[in-house]
Amino acid sequence: MAGLLGIVVPLALAAAISPTTLAVQLVTLSRKSEALRRAWAIAAGSALVLAGFAALALILAESTGGARSPSEAGAIVKLVAAALLIGLGVRALRAAPRPTKPEHAGAHPLRGALLLGIALMLTNFSSIVLFFPAMHAIGISDAGLGAQLLAFVLLYAITLVPAYGPPLIVALLGPRADPLLQRLNGFFTAHHKAIGAGLCFAFAALLAAAGLKVLL
Repeated sequence: MAGLLGIVVPLALAAAISPTTLAVQLVTLSRKSEALRRAWAIAAGSALVLAGFAALALILAESTGGARSPSEAGAIVKLVAAALLIGLGVRALRAAPRPTKPEHAGAHPLRGALLLGIALMLTNFSSIVLFFPAMHAIGISDAGLGAQLLAFVLLYAITLVPAYGPPLIVALLGPRADPLLQRLNGFFTAHHKAIGAGLCFAFAALLAAAGLKVLL
C-alpha cells in the first residue's frame, strides 16, 4: 500500500493545483444570487468529468492486463504523460493572461454552472495529465482491493479540492471565509505561470525517469 500511495498522492497534490478552477469558484461565490448553489454545481460538473477520466484510465489498465500487466505498459504511460507535461509547461510559460469568465446568468443558472464545471475539467489539461497516470497506477497495482480503493478516494478527493474547497469553506465559515479565499486567489493569480510550468517540468522529469528506468 505504501508504494502505491507514494505514487498516487504526489501526483494528486500536483493535479490539485488548478488556479483557473479556483478563480472561477471565487468569482462565482461573489455573485449575489444563488452563489453557493452555483459553486456546488460547478464542483459537481468537474467531479462528473473526473469520474469519466477515472473510468477511462481503469479501462486502459485492464486492457493491458490489470495487475498482471507488464511493467513496460506502465512505463509507456509515464513517458507519454511526461511528454505531454513538457508541452503543457512550455504552453503555460508562453500563454498570455486571460481574464476569468464566470458563468452568465440565464434561465437555468444551476444547469449553466454544471456545464461550466464540466468545461473547466475537460480543459484542465495539466490536472488530467497528472491524474491519468496515477489512476493507471491504481488499476495495475497488485496492492489489493482495499489499498486500491483508498488510493482512488485520495486521488479523486485531492484532485477536486479547487472545485469543492471554496464552496465548502464558505458553507462552513460564511463571510469569515472571504479574506482567506481572496488571499489564495491573489497568490495563485500572481504566480500561476511559474507554479503551473514548474509543476509540469518537475513531474515530467520524475515520470520520465521512472519510465526510462523500466525500459532501459
